[in-house]
Amino acid sequence: MKLLLKLIIILLLLIHLSCKNDADAVIKHHKSHEKSRKNVPFSDAVQVNNLYFLTGQIGKNHTTGKIVDGGIEAETRQTIKNIEAVLQHHNLTLKNVVKCVVILSDIKDFSKMNIIYRTYFKDKLPARTTFAANLVAGAKIEIEVVAVKK
Repeated sequence: MKLLLKLIIILLLLIHLSCKNDADAVIKHHKSHEKSRKNVPFSDAVQVNNLYFLTGQIGKNHTTGKIVDGGIEAETRQTIKNIEAVLQHHNLTLKNVVKCVVILSDIKDFSKMNIIYRTYFKDKLPARTTFAANLVAGAKIEIEVVAVKK
């Protein structure tokens, strides 16, 4: 019985200590640096300590407000350029990316997307998930990333 009580106390102490670390986390919600995205109902990035969770980006040229022409290849390039712009705003690069989620409007575009993707992510490849779904604004691709500031 005493051993069981000691184990419960140790377990409660461990739970308490692990919860304390979560309470110390610093969470910041970063609005977009793009003028055209100042009033969107989401953050461009949410920072939790040294982790940056970026909102998904599509192949939209933020200057014109339109999806770029040229199909999945051009949209993939623009999507990654948009990600790079957000990362740069937070003094990060694609080398800081540890996870990518790629959403395609048509899974048949996987190979074409992957060729362009590989030109941006070459070394220390981030973990990645890819699937197909309906996307906003007629986009063919959306990518969201998680990055770590070292």
